[in-house]
Amino acid sequence: MNAASEGARLKDFGVPRRYERPPVIVFGDALVDHVCEIDEMPRVGGDAVIRSSEKHPGGAGLNTSTGLALLGVSCHLVTTVGDDEDGRYLRRRLESVGVGVSHVRSGGTTGYVLSFVDSVGERTMFSYRGAASLPLEMTPGLEEALERAPLILVSGYGLQDAEQAELYLDAAERVGKAGGIVAFDPTPVVGQLARSIVERMLAVADVVLANGSELRTLSGCENVECGIESILQRAPCLGLKLGQRGSIVALGPAAASSRLAVARGLDEADISAPAVFECPACPVKAVDTTGAGDAFNAGFLASLLYGMSPRAWGEWGNSMAARVIVRKGASLGTVDP
Repeated sequence: MNAASEGARLKDFGVPRRYERPPVIVFGDALVDHVCEIDEMPRVGGDAVIRSSEKHPGGAGLNTSTGLALLGVSCHLVTTVGDDEDGRYLRRRLESVGVGVSHVRSGGTTGYVLSFVDSVGERTMFSYRGAASLPLEMTPGLEEALERAPLILVSGYGLQDAEQAELYLDAAERVGKAGGIVAFDPTPVVGQLARSIVERMLAVADVVLANGSELRTLSGCENVECGIESILQRAPCLGLKLGQRGSIVALGPAAASSRLAVARGLDEADISAPAVFECPACPVKAVDTTGAGDAFNAGFLASLLYGMSPRAWGEWGNSMAARVIVRKGASLGTVDP
């Protein structure tokens, strides 16, 4: 991609400049999405007609790293893809948008997701992580990248296996110790994770990026206000994804003295104890919500890194999510560079 085309792309996304700092590191899956359109999910033992089916690059890690790259944030993805045609397909996609692949390993069979999208745009997913579930090694090159990273994003999908989780947690702790921001997306599998792993992740996290269901699981609260309060007792910032309601950005008292404050330049004038910003969703009609949460993460984290206000974190997240829900089969993994 030449400088002129990159400049035009950043302008299209509303980005005035490229983020000139060392690369962000994303730990998460790169998978192949098979998106199937149906009228509605059948009952257990039932049947449903697939109206259409498409193949796209996907996975939480690929989607978010792609989104960050599209927003001008230099980014490296850490994952494993298969030594097969699907793996090469995913690598080509990452390289085409400028995501660094020097920490993407090859081995096994590329994982995939079967995503069923109903007539109102809601999706139900069945995932096979395949190669993405293989344990990774802490190489000298990765150690150096983590030492310099301004931010790391850890996906909960990679915390399901104890050996893989150890590397993810080690990486997050290294970045935090070096002064970088640690962001954690618990993902829908958070309820299946070992509690000790979740607590260790929350202990190092500066930002938790969760949806309503994940918030209830993490906090044990049915009430949103109670859930927010619970998370802010353990992490300085919560980015809460609420679908049609938009999002909430919540900052706790610890935010002013956290790594988040140092990296972002927050001061006492930016927050109270706590500060809660409600960010309405963009007025678009959802066709397919696949990848919306990953797109939100990209917008949220990019605006944070660009030094924007906390309210803008949620607004950018909402805006990026809106880009992928307005048409079937869209995700930041499929946006043209």
